[in-house]
Amino acid sequence: MMRKPTGYLVGAVLLGALAVLAPAQGEAKSHDALAMARAKAGAENQRVLLLLSGGDAAVESALTSALSNYRQLGKLLKYEYQLTAQPASAVAGRALRDALGLSDLTLPTLAVLTTANEVVGRLGADEMIAGDAFDPERVKAFLHKHECEPVRAQEVLSRGMAAAKGSDRHVLLYLSAPW
Repeated sequence: MMRKPTGYLVGAVLLGALAVLAPAQGEAKSHDALAMARAKAGAENQRVLLLLSGGDAAVESALTSALSNYRQLGKLLKYEYQLTAQPASAVAGRALRDALGLSDLTLPTLAVLTTANEVVGRLGADEMIAGDAFDPERVKAFLHKHECEPVRAQEVLSRGMAAAKGSDRHVLLYLSAPW
């Protein structure tokens, strides 16, 4: 005769499984968000702006406020960058900091990435401060410095026409591209 496991044992096993799976699901979502940002940046001739959060709470609060403020940085972000955030305390955040060579920067950190995950520029929390306060102009200058080179529409159309002709396909013009 088989005995049924007690409710406590089943509960402990399920709780242990959730504790192991929940961070893994969060890690997968953060990797998906970075992959989606890279894909969209590639299609829109933009760069990826990675925010590694954590560290100085006052700087992070001011940075988050500046990034969401349309007058300060929002317009620049809308047309030039795909923003993605990663908590630096997470396993994926620590691995990403090490892989991109951002471990020595103070948090929060902004990193400008190409669509191939190459770091173009990096800005630590200590570089975002002027005097004793957060300076959004420093962040704005950093973002302007690292935005993508403009693409000539004629060149994109020529490449598209050549590729379409070679594969016997049609070309669809999308006239509201941001670049």
